[in-house]
Amino acid sequence: MNSARKNIFAVGFALASVSAVSAEEITVSAWGGFFEETLKTVIYPGFTEETGIEVRSIAQPADQAWLTQLTNAARAKQAPADLSLVADEVFIRGQSIGLWANLDAADIPNTATLLDGFTKVSDEGNLNAVGALSWFTTFVTNTDAVSDAPASWADLWERDWDGKLGLTSNSNSGLIEATALTFFDGYETMQTREGLEKIIAKIAELKPQVQLWYRDEGQFQQSLEAGELAGGLYYHDVTMLSAADGRPVTSTFPKEGGILGDAYWIVPRDSKNIDAAEQFINYMIRPDIQAKLVRNLGVAPVAKRDAMDLSDEEFAAVSSTGTPIRNQTEVHLREGDWLSDKYLEMISR
Repeated sequence: MNSARKNIFAVGFALASVSAVSAEEITVSAWGGFFEETLKTVIYPGFTEETGIEVRSIAQPADQAWLTQLTNAARAKQAPADLSLVADEVFIRGQSIGLWANLDAADIPNTATLLDGFTKVSDEGNLNAVGALSWFTTFVTNTDAVSDAPASWADLWERDWDGKLGLTSNSNSGLIEATALTFFDGYETMQTREGLEKIIAKIAELKPQVQLWYRDEGQFQQSLEAGELAGGLYYHDVTMLSAADGRPVTSTFPKEGGILGDAYWIVPRDSKNIDAAEQFINYMIRPDIQAKLVRNLGVAPVAKRDAMDLSDEEFAAVSSTGTPIRNQTEVHLREGDWLSDKYLEMISR
C-alpha cells in the first residue's frame, strides 16, 4: 500500500483512583506526512477534549517495516504504540502470529454504525480489529479523450483505447479481482492457481491497449491529466481532487463496483492501555468523526451512509453506495511470489 496513506497512534495511562484506571496519554501510530499531521491537529484534539486523554501521535514506517517492528517488540513483550492504523495485509499477517490484543465489542458500541466487513474477528471469535477508513480504485478517464464514461470493467476490453491505457504492474491492485467478477465466477475463480492463470490470461488480452504499466502513481496521474493516457485504474479521491482543480479527468464506479482498499485500528497485544484504546476506536468510528475525516483527509468512510451528515456531493467525492470489489488479500498472501511472478511474466512477455 502507498506509504503516504499510513499513520500510527499510541496510548499511555495513569491511575486515577484505587478502583479505576484512566489514561492520561495514549500513543497512536499512523501513516506519516500530511495524513498524520492532519489527524494530530484536526481529529485527535476532539478526543482529548471529550475524554481528557492526550494523544501522542507518531508516524509509522512502510507496512512491512512496521510489521517487523511490531513483531520484534512483541517478542520483548513491549508495544511500540497503544494503537496502530494498519492495512489489511498487515492485519492478516499479524493476526496469524498472535500480535493483536483481543478487544471487547461491548466497549466499542459504535461498531453498530459501521458498514459490513469492518470488524475483524479471530477463529475463536475474538474481536481483533475495527475499520478505520477506506479508499477506492476506480476506472478513471481523460474527458478530452473519452466523451462517455465507461459503465463496466468490461469496457477495458471492449472499447478501443488507441493504445493509451495505464494499468499498475502490481498484481495486488484489484484488477485480478475486477476481472474475476466481470468474466469468471468471481472470487471463487481465484481460489486455485488454474483459475488465477485464466484471469491473468484474460488481462493479457489488454496488452495491445496498454501504453503504461506503472509503479509510480505520480507518473500515471500526470500522463492522464496531460492526455497522454486515455484511461486506466487509479484512486477515486485523488482523481476527483484533480477534477475539482479543473483537470480534464473523471472517475467512474463500474457496475461491478469500485475496488476497495481499507485500513483498521489494531491494539498490539502487549499494550497496557487497552481500555483507553477502545475508547479511542469508538470515537474514531463515530459517524460525525468519520464525516470529519472525509472532509479533511478525503478518505472514504467506514460508517453507514445514512448515519452521516455528508452531502451527496461530499460523499460522491470519496465513495459509493454500491457493492465494492474487495481485494482478496489472503489469496495474494497465500500465492505470494508465484502470483507476482506470473503477473510480471505476463506483462513482460
